[in-house]
Amino acid sequence: MYQKRVVLILSFCLFVLFNSTAQTYVKYPNNPVIDTLSTTNPNEFWTRWKTDPCVIHWGNDSLRMYYGTNNYGVQTQIGTAVSLDGNNWIENRDSAVVSTGPAGSWDELDVETPGVLYIPSNPDSTKYMLYYSGSQHDSTVLDTSNTGLYPIEIYQIGLAYSRDGINFIKYNDPTNDTNILYQNSDPVIRIPYTTGGIPDTINYLFSSVAEPSLMFDTSTSTFKIWYIGLGCSNPSCIGILDFRYRILYSESIDGINWSAPTPVLDIGNSGDFDSALIYAPHVIKIGAEYWMFYGGNTYSSGTFAFFSQKIGLAISTDGVNFTKVPDNPIATNGINGTWDHLGANYPSAILYKDTLRVYYSGMQDSIFNFNPNIGYFYLDSSLSIGYRNNALNSDKITLFPNPSRNTIFVKANSSVFDRIRIVDQAGKLKIEKVFIPTNFYQVNTSSLKNGLYIVSIYDEDVNIRDLKMIITEQKTD
Repeated sequence: MYQKRVVLILSFCLFVLFNSTAQTYVKYPNNPVIDTLSTTNPNEFWTRWKTDPCVIHWGNDSLRMYYGTNNYGVQTQIGTAVSLDGNNWIENRDSAVVSTGPAGSWDELDVETPGVLYIPSNPDSTKYMLYYSGSQHDSTVLDTSNTGLYPIEIYQIGLAYSRDGINFIKYNDPTNDTNILYQNSDPVIRIPYTTGGIPDTINYLFSSVAEPSLMFDTSTSTFKIWYIGLGCSNPSCIGILDFRYRILYSESIDGINWSAPTPVLDIGNSGDFDSALIYAPHVIKIGAEYWMFYGGNTYSSGTFAFFSQKIGLAISTDGVNFTKVPDNPIATNGINGTWDHLGANYPSAILYKDTLRVYYSGMQDSIFNFNPNIGYFYLDSSLSIGYRNNALNSDKITLFPNPSRNTIFVKANSSVFDRIRIVDQAGKLKIEKVFIPTNFYQVNTSSLKNGLYIVSIYDEDVNIRDLKMIITEQKTD
């Protein structure tokens, strides 16, 4: 939540009209699904506020959520929760999965706005990759010659690895350990700067970067990231009055070294809901299109008196050239007195249970006691099924032989898929294979015991088909 201090992090929710296809989004009636924790246990104080969700598929038809959490606005860390239905969540209140760094480090003040990837082909210790915004005082990250030019905090984007999605270790480049800022961990997208410059950065596009949204393209083995940059509107920066947010895009082959930023979405025109502020992108691939949900505001600072953040949608065929849908915003805050009436922002979209869900943060109560919570709205039609892959959902996908013994074959008549997961009746993952997109794949099942299994077939992390499989005549212990 880069805006927590510079733009105040509000939250987003509501019921919405999806313009380009005239579809309706509907708020889940029992929102919020995760709310502010009321506790007298000091060990749980760190997890009172909940905001900035990132939701991923987890196990057999379950979801895991990562979110920013803190003690009423103090030192945000990243917490997690799991759900079997996306409505009822079990939070991990023992400790944060990613915490702030030690004194003097680049992420000492806050770690927040997680973006999470699961890469089955990675080594076990790095299968989960959690990107996050980390912050430190501007006078610590930069020299002090430009006092007042920058926001109170400088944000950069970091990375943490995990084998189980719960216990994370921050990425660290030991060659930078002589610098106290980067002694314990390193940002993977940082602020380049030269001493004494105005602004004190090499690239006018940003003096802070934050709020990452990640995607891994299995067909090209390329990491893709969308994030916000705070910088000047042109290379001849005239100071803080010339600063604004933009949504940027970069690529990487290793998830650590990223290409130079490319602006992909800018603020709107005068009178638009995003005329002064654009932030918090979340990109999801639906069929051949990239859908970017993002926050917008008519006030550049998000000042308390102007809780006007809303949610927009932009669509692209290449992930770089985005076009805003004509009926933006697609989401606004709720009516007075509801849990999200103070603001609507920080979307996280996911295809789940045959529809498109968008989890988000929502603010409630007075401006002196605003509490962020997390809820979701969903697409009230089956359009998302067709969009997520028209061909695969209409295509005949077969698994044979079934029953099976040592080998199965999965075949799609005309479409492609790139991952197969096999789980047992208890939902325990037994086999997972990731490969270059194909319409035919062979899996060795000789390690499986006799019984019933679910074979899940994926295309670009979207579960497009579940098939039952019976293993027979296998040797048992």
